Amino acid sequence: MAVNCAICGAGSHERPVRVRSGKEMLLWHCAACRFDFFAHDPTGSLAANQLDESRLKAAGLDIPAVERDFENGTQQSRGYIAEYIDAADRGANVLEIGCSWGYFLKLVQAAGAKPYGVELNTVRAGYVNDKLGIACDPSLEACEARGIRFRKIFMFYVLEYVTDPVAYLQRLANMLAPGGALVLITPNLDDTLKDLWRNEAFGRFFHDEHAVNYMTAHAVDRMMARVTGVTPEVQTRQGYSFVNHVSWFLTNAPRTTGVVGGDNFVPGILAQLRGGSQTAAADERGAALASRLADLVAAFDGEYRRTIERERYGNQIRVVARK
Repeated sequence: MAVNCAICGAGSHERPVRVRSGKEMLLWHCAACRFDFFAHDPTGSLAANQLDESRLKAAGLDIPAVERDFENGTQQSRGYIAEYIDAADRGANVLEIGCSWGYFLKLVQAAGAKPYGVELNTVRAGYVNDKLGIACDPSLEACEARGIRFRKIFMFYVLEYVTDPVAYLQRLANMLAPGGALVLITPNLDDTLKDLWRNEAFGRFFHDEHAVNYMTAHAVDRMMARVTGVTPEVQTRQGYSFVNHVSWFLTNAPRTTGVVGGDNFVPGILAQLRGGSQTAAADERGAALASRLADLVAAFDGEYRRTIERERYGNQIRVVARK
């Protein structure tokens, strides 16, 4: 029996896929929306702290200890703070959906805003409440019951786990204060490594049993058009570097630098080259060459990412929807 598209309501067709954990599952596709999805609800497993088992462990990656995960998340969140939190947010209510261990919310608090979280994972929600002292609800319903209006609501890599995305985003839009903004990031189904490099190993890695939504930028355009009361801006961004793609090409396996939706390979290469230029100061030729090579790597990686983004193939879809 066909399952209707959660964005447009049209019928869809299915195909079998093997997900990251090795399970065989049925993936549904809406041609009009260019949207792939699973038909099951992952809420129970997410609440029971099972996500990292399928997302990391099944792919041969270590599940990081809380301390390391918190530090990695904090490092990544600093970029989000710099981009999305400003002086006008001081004293305002800010909500993060899927706040994990609360590292972003802790930085929000340090920036002078009032942080709130929603986290299905009961272990992590308890950490945010008890260890950080930040209000964190186990469901959106519980947060809605507070009756708070938020200046900003964030969803970083959470939309892919929501079974009815249009209705869910409408609820979030209704929770915004006038002039507020909803900011979300979700993976792009139009992926350069999967579709253009045609890396079969990454194709097998791409689907996770807990992530039920796989959206293109076109799908997000159509989805946001159905959410009333906000004006959305949709773009893609290439978080993974050229080095990441070459690594997949050479090894057919993932390597992580602790960044969700991106990596720190190029900054590491640049630090190595530029550090080498300092230690080779006695050899002016070597120092100058190391500096030029660093500049070449940085310039190429930047142009590589911009070229991908121009065609809306960036691995991250980013939305800012203003009320």
